[in-house]
Amino acid sequence: MSENKLECCVVRDLLPSYIENLTEPETTAMVKEHLEGCAKCAGIERNMRGAVPIERAPKRALRFLKHVKRTRLLAAALSLILALLCMWWLYDQEFHYPNTETGRLEAVQDYIIAPEDSTMQHVPAGTTMRAVAWDTIDNHLFIFYFAENDENVHGVIHLVRGINGKYRTLSASETPSRYSGGLYGGGVSARGIDEPLFYLAGYNCRDIYSAEVEFTGSSSERDITLVNTFELDGEDFLRVMDYDELEATLASMPDGVTGVYIDDVRLFDKDGQDITDQYKDEEMTPSWGAGIGTAETFMVYVLMGIVAILGIVFIRYFLRRD
Repeated sequence: MSENKLECCVVRDLLPSYIENLTEPETTAMVKEHLEGCAKCAGIERNMRGAVPIERAPKRALRFLKHVKRTRLLAAALSLILALLCMWWLYDQEFHYPNTETGRLEAVQDYIIAPEDSTMQHVPAGTTMRAVAWDTIDNHLFIFYFAENDENVHGVIHLVRGINGKYRTLSASETPSRYSGGLYGGGVSARGIDEPLFYLAGYNCRDIYSAEVEFTGSSSERDITLVNTFELDGEDFLRVMDYDELEATLASMPDGVTGVYIDDVRLFDKDGQDITDQYKDEEMTPSWGAGIGTAETFMVYVLMGIVAILGIVFIRYFLRRD
């Protein structure tokens, strides 16, 4: 017998492992070759195969494995959804205010009313606030507000729109006034808009039909004073414009004038009667002005990035192959 051929006793010892496919490929080939040439060993091999029960995986085990797979897929999907919802929630906390009557008033109250522990109590808690009027330039929203307090604090809040269609507050001005109604105006600080802006706004104009306004401004050569009369329709309003539009509105304003503000106002009713005294508090002398600014959104995007990374980690964990 060739040295490469197996003896019957060796083959019979190897048959259990051969039948279970546990032998090495070379050994398997040699056993198979022997069985093809040895009818006795082949008969033993057939009998042994008939005696080996064919074990099938229990149905309960198969159902369990399928359930585990579905559970992992579901957990991965939920991780994705949860991560997206958390990222959207973080973004919505920053870009939070819709351009609606309720949303504009909420922005005014949240941004202008000072916290109780603040040292700057220009508009303390409990003050009634008015989101008087609004205007937009591209994705920028401007709200003229008025605080019904002793100093008649008013100003313009600047907001910018996010991808969710809501707005985030960027800055605001706070200015007292000796008038409880009439025509207001001044410069607007607008981050993200290159050109300087000016606003004209009317508040409590129900009985006011015209206003004679004295503007003060400065140029490279000298300070100037301009007087202009505006016809009002008894409605509150806000108009935000650049200085080219302001120059067109104030026909007598020379080129190169900047820093324009309203210095004095006279108010008239529909009959042309001067009603300024009804809105003016002679004892109140404005002596301050302030601005509020909001930091950039860097930390929000950092937190959103952390949530995204955690979401990816969980998804990869649930979709792993054991």
